[in-house]
Amino acid sequence: MAIGRRCFMKSATVAGSLLALGASSKETSSNSRINVAIVGCRNRGSGVMKSMLQSGLFNVVTLCDCDIGNSSRGMLTFGKYADTDTKPKVERDFRKVLDDKEVEAVVVATPDHWHALMTVMALDAGKHVYVEKPASFNIAEGKAMVAAQERHPELTVLVGSQQRSGQHFQDARTFLHSGDLGKVGFCRAFDVNRREVLPIVPDSEPPEYLDYQMWLGPAPERPYNKSRSHYNWRFIRDYGTGEMGNWGAHWLDIIRWFLDLDFPLAVTGVGGTHVVHDAKEWPDTQTVLYEYPDLTVLWEHRQWTEQCSGAPCEIHGAKGSLMISRGGWSFHPAEGDPVYHDGSEMDMAHAVNFADCIRGDSTPSAPIQEGYKSAVLCHLGNISATVKRRIEFDSETQSIVHDDEAKSLEMREYRSPWRLPELS
Repeated sequence: MAIGRRCFMKSATVAGSLLALGASSKETSSNSRINVAIVGCRNRGSGVMKSMLQSGLFNVVTLCDCDIGNSSRGMLTFGKYADTDTKPKVERDFRKVLDDKEVEAVVVATPDHWHALMTVMALDAGKHVYVEKPASFNIAEGKAMVAAQERHPELTVLVGSQQRSGQHFQDARTFLHSGDLGKVGFCRAFDVNRREVLPIVPDSEPPEYLDYQMWLGPAPERPYNKSRSHYNWRFIRDYGTGEMGNWGAHWLDIIRWFLDLDFPLAVTGVGGTHVVHDAKEWPDTQTVLYEYPDLTVLWEHRQWTEQCSGAPCEIHGAKGSLMISRGGWSFHPAEGDPVYHDGSEMDMAHAVNFADCIRGDSTPSAPIQEGYKSAVLCHLGNISATVKRRIEFDSETQSIVHDDEAKSLEMREYRSPWRLPELS
């Protein structure tokens, strides 16, 4: 009965949040809405578009995807949630979106290898940017994104770390800062997920509905392969950052945000393909240890099982432990019974934050400077696991030290003709 009541209260809380967010948006006329283009319409692009449309604060004026099928998918989402019969334009080349004076903001919901270049080009074109996590594909790109934001302080960059906009995440952080958790000495975050087997298939000609050269963009030239495209790209080293960049970017970001952490002193990552041998290139099992002064942070992921215990983020202090997930958070005191708190809506809240920032009424809940730092944790974990040793990180230079091989993995050259000036 207690669990049932918590579930009911959680539903009521989320519904109330949606109503509260929607109440102000109903008063917003379509003429005062922000014109936004969605670049990348398959999964997160359509999801972010849904939240933006439901908020009533945005006009989706353009859908852009180099895959015609994804654009059609995005149009279905638009038709379901838009309150207008005026359909958005459809483009296959994002550069046409950046040239469009009607577009005020851009959602970058592409594979990881496109995040930095599109964000920098959009800022230079005078557009506000909502970029999905992880902010960057590598450390050097993240620095370039921060530099571009600093060149354009009048523009907003919001990273898709929507958990920061969730009220229950904010409440849990406030609780931690109250001191009731005591001195924090250990944090653990993890993702356990039974990923589908990715079959090993031969390369082939790209399908006609996909502009494959545009899809590749700055990534190395490589033949098309069905098991390396679309959602599968996140497990391929040329395009994605593995489970670290997928879920690690969310939960390590929460630990950093809650504890006001900067860069670690050193990182040790171990892992490999231990169970499922398929077309995935990033480890299916990985553990990363982050060394901070007086604090240890641990990340774990396993892609071949659903067996796990606890919440995906744990913060342990002298007076008790804080456990948090998207469904809610709880405090487990050293003495006494645990106290449970319900979850909250976060996707629409994040979209509303983006609109408020563009209008000058707020500051980003997930600014690019913070998204960059959280992405660095993911990249360091992957780099350490790749070179198979502990690596040290200098927070002043924001770079790996005493290890040339590991340092060389902080960046890569772009495929011609694509160029990011900050990396040249």
